[in-house]
Amino acid sequence: MLGVIGDTLLASAILPDLRRAFPRARIVAFIAHSNRDTVELLEEIDAVFVIPVTRPLTAIGILRRQPADLLIDIGQWARISALLAALSSARYTVGFKTMGQHRHYAFDAVVSHSGERHEIDNFRALLSPLGIDAVGAPPLRREVLDEARMLGPLNSVIIHPWAAGYKHNWREWRTERWVDFVRDILTDGYDIVITGGPSDFPRAKALASLIGRSSIEIATGTASLRQTAVLLARAAGVVSVNTGIMHLAALVNAPLVALHGPTNPKRWGPINPNAIILGPGPEEGGAFLNLGFEYPVSPPDCMDKISVAEVLHACRTVIEKSKSSKSKIESSS
Repeated sequence: MLGVIGDTLLASAILPDLRRAFPRARIVAFIAHSNRDTVELLEEIDAVFVIPVTRPLTAIGILRRQPADLLIDIGQWARISALLAALSSARYTVGFKTMGQHRHYAFDAVVSHSGERHEIDNFRALLSPLGIDAVGAPPLRREVLDEARMLGPLNSVIIHPWAAGYKHNWREWRTERWVDFVRDILTDGYDIVITGGPSDFPRAKALASLIGRSSIEIATGTASLRQTAVLLARAAGVVSVNTGIMHLAALVNAPLVALHGPTNPKRWGPINPNAIILGPGPEEGGAFLNLGFEYPVSPPDCMDKISVAEVLHACRTVIEKSKSSKSKIESSS
């Protein structure tokens, strides 16, 4: 599992099905340093080994010292993970055949990667060569949700304005729109929490300054991924661009508004039926990304098609729906 937060969370859906099929197996995750915090949020993993991707010989040595009966590569396009799988001492390997990537020669069993289904279903399909009909969901550690319940709900709307990866700026909403949205939602009496990675801290500070309100908390770069998961689970509402934190918010069942521009929500949308997805469809020039690098020479500004009014209405809707659902549960109990 060498992917980033979103890929790792979605791919972890295969873990419960593996455990069900092989209850006595030892499940080991070989990961990159960048997704260590993500893996630590997951159940069903018995051991974790960090692979230095930039030092292939060292990585191969780590893999070969942990001989596997079965090695599954969740990578969809990067050839380095396929190469590592081929040079491991695993008895049987499974991986993706992705159009144009020529990586499938490394594996004993191959699953065709499809751009016509959600990525979680592509990951589930990796178990089909084993005769497993995968239906599992990402197994977040129960203590994360338990901690959120113990601490209780927050009167806060969390915003996650920044994406990561290739041409991430094309998946981000303009700063002035975040300012307008936050100023409007503050009139409803909520506090605001800004999340992001350590490198986003200067932008978070600048955004808070532009908003010019005292009820802004910057958790950007200061909260761990686990602490962020707990914050998301306690939030009154979450508004996020399409990135790993969006997937984490969906998995902790936060009232979520997911902003999609070039990213296709049918491929990468939040795994939560209660989330509201905003963004232009293919007929409006959006939703053209499959694996994340298929940008045209001059891509349209898809995020600019999402208005502040749309986001504000969607945020209020998911918050009220969540309140109504919780009220029904409390009255029935």
